Amino acid sequence: MKHPFAPLLKSMTKTILVGTLPPENAPFYFSNSSNTRLWDILKSIAEGKKEVTSGSNVLTPKEKEEILNKLKTGIYDIILEYDRDVMDSTKDKDIQPLKYSDLLSLAKQNQITKLLFVYKNAAKWFLHSLEKEKPKRVQRLKYEIDYGIFKTFETEYGDIKCILLPSPLNRGKKGETLDFKLESYQQEILI
Repeated sequence: MKHPFAPLLKSMTKTILVGTLPPENAPFYFSNSSNTRLWDILKSIAEGKKEVTSGSNVLTPKEKEEILNKLKTGIYDIILEYDRDVMDSTKDKDIQPLKYSDLLSLAKQNQITKLLFVYKNAAKWFLHSLEKEKPKRVQRLKYEIDYGIFKTFETEYGDIKCILLPSPLNRGKKGETLDFKLESYQQEILI
């Protein structure tokens, strides 16, 4: 199967949020589940709020795209073609990637300065894509990645920084409050 959405980039885009793959029935990037707080975080940043609002998961794709445009941020996923063990699963462990997206070429062509990975698994698959090997299940990848910059590429227009952000899911590591996540995303999106 092929990823259902094209990369969402505009001419002013300098940053791309990178995930793994949307659920099969998702109408847009990142599910409409209230468990995923990405849209709440992004809307709060776009509106200059100091705390994370709720309920943004139900925004229309057009409204979500407007938020991204305001933040000069694009969105795409690392998995381009895949099989799933369970079709309605939202778990990365159920994904068998068949082809990765060429994020580095996309970033170079569009003079992107930051690739912001919102899930550690997306960053692992990205690092594996650079090795030009056959795609593997995430469980078989042994990369150690911490929050912050984990890879930098030099280009003629400047560096492309690859940055791991905290997961936008409600659950997370101890101490990762929504305020912490909001601040982490603001630091990378607004600068």
